[in-house]
Amino acid sequence: MSSTGSRLPALAEAPPSTLRGRRYGEDRLYLLVRDPRTVMALWELTPPTHERARGIALTRRAPLRYQIRIERRASATEPGEPLVQFDLPDALQGERWYATLPRSGGECRAMLGIVLPESFEALLTSSWVPVAPDGPCADIGAWDLTPEARAWLEERTRAARAGESGGRFGYLIPSGSGLP
Repeated sequence: MSSTGSRLPALAEAPPSTLRGRRYGEDRLYLLVRDPRTVMALWELTPPTHERARGIALTRRAPLRYQIRIERRASATEPGEPLVQFDLPDALQGERWYATLPRSGGECRAMLGIVLPESFEALLTSSWVPVAPDGPCADIGAWDLTPEARAWLEERTRAARAGESGGRFGYLIPSGSGLP
């Protein structure tokens, strides 16, 4: 093969990102849980969304001030409540931020938006993610199991009480679980 051949045309590269190596060109916001009291918001804000935010701020005669807000809810049936918020020095070039949660447990989500004089305008919202409690779960009482899970657990309970091996893993059935 000859080394004098023509080079392949260079591909257009996406702007670099310190976290992923390159940006994907899509608006997105994720909330990642590190431990029961620490989360990381990870985002990409595209230039068109930044321009939309600038337009909203200009219309409301407010400075463009980005903010991340984290909400918490105890369960999927309850509404979210504000938990923590922080201003972002540069949401367009920045892409991640760690936050300390004042409470653990439940579910949390992040919202990236702009602060206006009378409100907060969310631009991106993450999915709800479960956050582990600080200690063991305090729930007691009957377990909310599907019929298949209950049948499996009852079979494992009978086997454990009969002295059969639980395979590679042993099974501990708490008293008061509602199982025989």
